[in-house]
Amino acid sequence: MTEKMTSKPGVSGGQFPSEPDLRAETRKKILRLGGTLFLVTAVTGLILGFVEWGTRIAIEQAEAEAKAEALRNVMPGAETFASVPLAEGAGDMVVEVQQATDRGGSTVGWCLTVTSKGYGGPVGFVAGIAKDGTIRGINILSHSETPGLGAKSTEPEFYGQFADRKAPLKVVKGAAEGADEIAAISGATITSNAVTHGVNAAAEYWEKNLKEGQK
Repeated sequence: MTEKMTSKPGVSGGQFPSEPDLRAETRKKILRLGGTLFLVTAVTGLILGFVEWGTRIAIEQAEAEAKAEALRNVMPGAETFASVPLAEGAGDMVVEVQQATDRGGSTVGWCLTVTSKGYGGPVGFVAGIAKDGTIRGINILSHSETPGLGAKSTEPEFYGQFADRKAPLKVVKGAAEGADEIAAISGATITSNAVTHGVNAAAEYWEKNLKEGQK
């Protein structure tokens, strides 16, 4: 008599896979899953990295363009701006100095990038100083001041007061009457003082380090 083999559902040939075969198959599935996850993670990382790189480049380009425009604003008539090393003992307010020259290569002044402590954080700006020490103008680059108060430092009504002045300057409440007075922004005396102190620091740096080195 011939014995008949009874097949069980899901088992080919009526036999259960051996334990080693099950382990091998499980390892294959785990490796396939791991490979898929690795590829997904790698591709996602590349995409995010590319986006971050592109964003950073765009921000740096925008900042460079804003800085170039600020230099031209505070030193009218200048054609080129060349960075010069900071002098020893420059302090912590003047962070960058650029020599401004005209089309003929003659020095027309200096542009000093300043960081001063405002109410909400650092206030960064560029101050242009002519060869005779006259402040040609300032241009706010960055700030964290309160909207409607210290943020008004970016408005011409405030920063325009520094044009064609000579330091030292001081902040006053109400209307400015003297040649050395800057009218404070209403409700933002700290910001007004921060910018004015920064301008004075730039003028002092010029007096000590640049006045005698002009071409």
